Amino acid sequence: MHRLTTATASSLLLALAALAMGCGGAEKKDSVTPNASEAEPGTSELGSDDEDAGASELKTAKKDACVGFEINNLEDLLAKSDCEVPNMKPDQVQNQDMKGKLEVTLAASPTKVAPGGKVDLVVTMANKTNAPMTLQFLIDPLARFETETYDAKKKRADMPPGTPPPPPKGHSAPPPAEKKVGKVTLAPNGSVHVHVPWDANKMKWAPEKVRGSAVERGYPRVPAGPLAKGTYTIKVITPLIGVFEGADREVSAPTVNVEVGR
Repeated sequence: MHRLTTATASSLLLALAALAMGCGGAEKKDSVTPNASEAEPGTSELGSDDEDAGASELKTAKKDACVGFEINNLEDLLAKSDCEVPNMKPDQVQNQDMKGKLEVTLAASPTKVAPGGKVDLVVTMANKTNAPMTLQFLIDPLARFETETYDAKKKRADMPPGTPPPPPKGHSAPPPAEKKVGKVTLAPNGSVHVHVPWDANKMKWAPEKVRGSAVERGYPRVPAGPLAKGTYTIKVITPLIGVFEGADREVSAPTVNVEVGR
Protein backbone atom coordinates (compact mmCIF):
# COMPACT_ATOMS: atom_id res chain seq x y z
CA MET A 1 0.00 0.00 0.00
CA HIS A 2 2.81 2.42 0.81
CA ARG A 3 4.57 1.64 -2.50
CA LEU A 4 1.44 2.39 -4.51
CA THR A 5 0.93 5.69 -2.79
CA THR A 6 4.54 6.67 -3.45
CA ALA A 7 4.29 5.74 -7.16
CA THR A 8 1.05 7.61 -7.53
CA ALA A 9 2.53 10.70 -5.92
CA SER A 10 5.59 10.49 -8.17
CA SER A 11 3.43 10.20 -11.26
CA LEU A 12 1.39 13.17 -10.18
CA LEU A 13 4.52 15.27 -9.65
CA LEU A 14 5.88 14.35 -13.10
CA ALA A 15 2.60 15.27 -14.75
CA LEU A 16 2.50 18.63 -13.00
CA ALA A 17 6.11 19.33 -14.04
CA ALA A 18 5.37 18.47 -17.64
CA LEU A 19 2.32 20.70 -17.61
CA ALA A 20 4.35 23.58 -16.18
CA MET A 21 7.05 23.13 -18.80
CA GLY A 22 4.45 23.12 -21.54
CA CYS A 23 2.89 26.33 -20.34
CA GLY A 24 6.28 27.98 -19.94
CA GLY A 25 7.30 26.96 -23.45
CA ALA A 26 4.17 28.35 -25.00
CA GLU A 27 4.56 31.59 -23.09
CA LYS A 28 8.15 31.93 -24.23
CA LYS A 29 7.20 31.27 -27.81
CA ASP A 30 4.55 34.01 -27.75
CA SER A 31 6.94 36.53 -26.21
CA VAL A 32 9.43 36.40 -29.09
CA THR A 33 6.89 36.55 -31.89
CA PRO A 34 7.40 40.13 -33.31
CA ASN A 35 4.71 42.43 -34.62
CA ALA A 36 5.67 42.89 -38.26
CA SER A 37 4.70 46.56 -38.40
CA GLU A 38 6.58 47.37 -35.18
CA ALA A 39 9.68 45.39 -35.99
CA GLU A 40 10.20 46.92 -39.45
CA PRO A 41 8.38 50.27 -39.65
CA GLY A 42 10.50 51.37 -42.58
CA THR A 43 9.21 48.52 -44.70
CA SER A 44 5.56 48.82 -43.74
CA GLU A 45 3.01 49.62 -46.38
CA LEU A 46 2.17 52.98 -44.75
CA GLY A 47 5.83 54.02 -44.73
CA SER A 48 6.10 53.32 -48.45
CA ASP A 49 3.07 55.49 -49.16
CA ASP A 50 4.56 58.38 -47.16
CA GLU A 51 7.78 58.22 -49.18
CA ASP A 52 5.81 58.19 -52.42
CA ALA A 53 3.81 61.23 -51.27
CA GLY A 54 6.99 63.14 -50.39
CA ALA A 55 8.53 62.37 -53.77
CA SER A 56 5.31 63.48 -55.46
CA GLU A 57 5.30 66.79 -53.55
CA LEU A 58 8.95 67.43 -54.50
CA LYS A 59 8.18 66.73 -58.14
CA THR A 60 5.21 69.10 -58.03
CA ALA A 61 7.29 71.84 -56.39
CA LYS A 62 9.87 71.61 -59.18
CA LYS A 63 7.15 71.63 -61.80
CA ASP A 64 5.46 74.67 -60.24
CA ALA A 65 8.58 76.82 -59.88
CA CYS A 66 6.62 79.81 -61.25
CA VAL A 67 3.76 79.55 -58.77
CA GLY A 68 3.75 81.52 -55.54
CA PHE A 69 1.82 83.44 -52.92
CA GLU A 70 4.26 86.27 -52.18
CA ILE A 71 6.76 86.67 -55.04
CA ASN A 72 9.27 89.40 -54.26
CA ASN A 73 11.10 89.78 -57.58
CA LEU A 74 9.06 89.19 -60.71
CA GLU A 75 11.93 90.18 -62.98
CA ASP A 76 14.16 87.39 -61.66
CA LEU A 77 11.38 84.83 -61.89
CA LEU A 78 10.61 85.66 -65.52
CA ALA A 79 14.29 85.18 -66.36
CA LYS A 80 13.90 81.45 -65.62
CA SER A 81 13.40 79.21 -68.63
CA ASP A 82 10.88 77.21 -66.57
CA CYS A 83 8.53 80.21 -66.74
CA GLU A 84 8.48 80.38 -70.55
CA VAL A 85 5.35 79.18 -72.33
CA PRO A 86 6.58 76.80 -75.03
CA ASN A 87 5.48 77.32 -78.63
CA MET A 88 3.52 80.51 -77.91
CA LYS A 89 3.96 83.99 -79.39
CA PRO A 90 2.72 87.19 -77.72
CA ASP A 91 0.16 87.81 -80.47
CA GLN A 92 -1.43 84.44 -79.65
CA VAL A 93 -2.28 85.46 -76.10
CA GLN A 94 -6.00 86.10 -75.59
CA ASN A 95 -7.00 89.19 -73.59
CA GLN A 96 -8.98 88.63 -70.39
CA ASP A 97 -11.18 90.97 -68.38
CA MET A 98 -9.29 91.40 -65.11
CA LYS A 99 -11.48 94.17 -63.66
CA GLY A 100 -12.02 93.51 -59.97
CA LYS A 101 -9.71 90.49 -60.14
CA LEU A 102 -6.22 91.90 -60.72
CA GLU A 103 -4.96 95.03 -58.98
CA VAL A 104 -1.77 96.64 -60.29
CA THR A 105 -0.29 99.47 -58.23
CA LEU A 106 2.90 101.53 -58.16
CA ALA A 107 4.51 102.89 -54.98
CA ALA A 108 7.50 105.22 -54.60
CA SER A 109 10.02 105.47 -51.77
CA PRO A 110 10.61 108.29 -51.03
CA THR A 111 7.78 110.30 -52.57
CA LYS A 112 9.77 113.54 -52.27
CA VAL A 113 13.36 113.77 -53.48
CA ALA A 114 16.00 116.36 -54.31
CA PRO A 115 16.77 117.09 -57.99
CA GLY A 116 18.95 114.27 -59.26
CA GLY A 117 17.92 112.04 -56.34
CA LYS A 118 17.08 108.36 -56.50
CA VAL A 119 13.70 106.73 -55.92
CA ASP A 120 12.78 103.07 -55.49
CA LEU A 121 9.62 102.22 -57.40
CA VAL A 122 7.72 99.05 -56.53
CA VAL A 123 5.16 97.54 -58.88
CA THR A 124 2.69 95.19 -57.18
CA MET A 125 0.29 92.87 -58.99
CA ALA A 126 -2.27 91.40 -56.59
CA ASN A 127 -4.71 88.55 -57.15
CA LYS A 128 -7.96 89.74 -55.56
CA THR A 129 -9.76 86.43 -56.07
CA ASN A 130 -9.96 83.15 -54.15
CA ALA A 131 -8.64 81.15 -57.11
CA PRO A 132 -5.19 80.83 -58.72
CA MET A 133 -4.48 83.50 -61.37
CA THR A 134 -2.01 83.09 -64.24
CA LEU A 135 -0.42 86.28 -65.59
CA GLN A 136 1.42 86.37 -68.91
CA PHE A 137 4.31 88.61 -69.94
CA LEU A 138 6.26 89.61 -73.03
CA ILE A 139 9.85 88.37 -72.99
CA ASP A 140 12.26 89.86 -75.55
CA PRO A 141 14.70 88.42 -74.53
CA LEU A 142 14.04 89.51 -70.91
CA ALA A 143 11.06 91.01 -69.16
CA ARG A 144 11.49 94.79 -69.40
CA PHE A 145 10.14 97.33 -66.91
CA GLU A 146 10.66 100.80 -68.39
CA THR A 147 9.90 104.17 -66.79
CA GLU A 148 8.35 107.27 -68.34
CA THR A 149 8.37 110.67 -66.62
CA TYR A 150 5.71 113.34 -67.21
CA ASP A 151 5.69 116.93 -65.94
CA ALA A 152 2.64 118.90 -64.76
CA LYS A 153 1.72 119.64 -68.41
CA LYS A 154 1.75 115.86 -69.19
CA LYS A 155 4.84 116.30 -71.34
CA ARG A 156 7.63 113.72 -71.28
CA ALA A 157 10.36 115.12 -69.06
CA ASP A 158 12.75 112.24 -69.56
CA MET A 159 13.03 112.52 -73.36
CA PRO A 160 15.77 114.69 -74.90
CA PRO A 161 14.61 117.46 -77.22
CA GLY A 162 14.53 116.83 -80.95
CA THR A 163 14.98 113.60 -82.83
CA PRO A 164 17.75 111.09 -82.11
CA PRO A 165 20.97 111.76 -84.03
CA PRO A 166 22.38 109.16 -86.40
CA PRO A 167 24.73 106.71 -84.69
CA PRO A 168 28.48 107.06 -85.25
CA LYS A 169 29.82 105.54 -88.45
CA GLY A 170 30.06 101.79 -88.22
CA HIS A 171 27.73 101.58 -85.23
CA SER A 172 24.47 99.70 -85.60
CA ALA A 173 21.95 98.19 -83.23
CA PRO A 174 21.68 94.39 -83.00
CA PRO A 175 18.67 92.68 -84.60
CA PRO A 176 15.47 92.44 -82.53
CA ALA A 177 15.25 89.55 -80.09
CA GLU A 178 12.76 86.73 -80.53
CA LYS A 179 9.54 87.55 -78.70
CA LYS A 180 8.36 84.93 -76.24
CA VAL A 181 5.73 84.57 -73.53
CA GLY A 182 6.46 84.05 -69.85
CA LYS A 183 3.93 83.25 -67.18
CA VAL A 184 3.58 83.39 -63.41
CA THR A 185 0.71 81.95 -61.39
CA LEU A 186 -0.41 83.78 -58.26
CA ALA A 187 -1.99 81.80 -55.46
CA PRO A 188 -5.43 82.93 -54.23
CA ASN A 189 -5.06 86.43 -52.74
CA GLY A 190 -1.34 86.33 -53.58
CA SER A 191 0.84 89.08 -55.04
CA VAL A 192 4.02 89.62 -57.01
CA HIS A 193 6.42 92.58 -56.84
CA VAL A 194 9.22 94.11 -58.87
CA HIS A 195 11.60 96.94 -57.93
CA VAL A 196 12.41 99.55 -60.56
CA PRO A 197 14.96 102.35 -59.95
CA TRP A 198 14.22 105.93 -61.01
CA ASP A 199 16.46 109.01 -61.00
CA ALA A 200 15.20 112.60 -60.97
CA ASN A 201 17.33 113.49 -63.99
CA LYS A 202 16.90 114.91 -67.45
CA MET A 203 18.22 112.80 -70.31
CA LYS A 204 20.24 113.26 -73.49
CA TRP A 205 20.76 111.07 -76.55
CA ALA A 206 23.71 108.68 -76.40
CA PRO A 207 24.62 107.67 -79.96
CA GLU A 208 27.87 106.10 -78.70
CA LYS A 209 25.77 103.45 -76.93
CA VAL A 210 23.81 102.33 -80.00
CA ARG A 211 26.11 99.36 -80.58
CA GLY A 212 25.14 96.62 -78.17
CA SER A 213 21.93 98.32 -77.02
CA ALA A 214 18.72 96.31 -77.37
CA VAL A 215 16.62 97.87 -80.11
CA GLU A 216 13.51 97.08 -78.04
CA ARG A 217 14.61 99.69 -75.48
CA GLY A 218 14.62 102.49 -78.01
CA TYR A 219 17.43 104.91 -78.80
CA PRO A 220 19.86 104.93 -75.85
CA ARG A 221 19.85 107.85 -73.41
CA VAL A 222 22.03 108.92 -70.49
CA PRO A 223 21.49 111.37 -67.59
CA ALA A 224 22.04 115.02 -68.42
CA GLY A 225 21.58 116.89 -65.15
CA PRO A 226 18.84 117.06 -62.50
CA LEU A 227 15.19 117.65 -63.21
CA ALA A 228 13.68 121.03 -62.32
CA LYS A 229 11.65 121.27 -59.14
CA GLY A 230 8.05 120.22 -59.43
CA THR A 231 5.68 117.27 -59.19
CA TYR A 232 6.16 114.53 -61.77
CA THR A 233 4.07 111.55 -62.72
CA ILE A 234 6.13 108.39 -63.06
CA LYS A 235 4.76 105.55 -65.16
CA VAL A 236 6.22 102.04 -65.26
CA ILE A 237 5.58 100.22 -68.52
CA THR A 238 5.39 96.56 -67.53
CA PRO A 239 5.54 93.61 -69.96
CA LEU A 240 2.14 92.35 -68.76
CA ILE A 241 -0.01 91.13 -71.67
CA GLY A 242 -3.30 89.30 -72.06
CA VAL A 243 -5.50 91.86 -70.25
CA PHE A 244 -8.21 94.19 -71.53
CA GLU A 245 -7.29 97.87 -70.97
CA GLY A 246 -7.56 101.28 -72.55
CA ALA A 247 -5.10 103.36 -74.55
CA ASP A 248 -3.49 104.67 -71.35
CA ARG A 249 -2.70 101.10 -70.29
CA GLU A 250 -4.22 101.65 -66.86
CA VAL A 251 -3.64 97.97 -65.97
CA SER A 252 -0.19 97.22 -67.34
CA ALA A 253 1.35 100.69 -66.80
CA PRO A 254 0.62 102.00 -63.29
CA THR A 255 1.60 105.53 -62.20
CA VAL A 256 2.68 107.37 -59.06
CA ASN A 257 3.49 111.02 -58.30
CA VAL A 258 6.92 112.09 -57.05
CA GLU A 259 7.80 115.59 -55.86
CA VAL A 260 11.21 116.88 -56.89
CA GLY A 261 12.59 119.82 -54.95
CA ARG A 262 13.51 118.82 -51.42
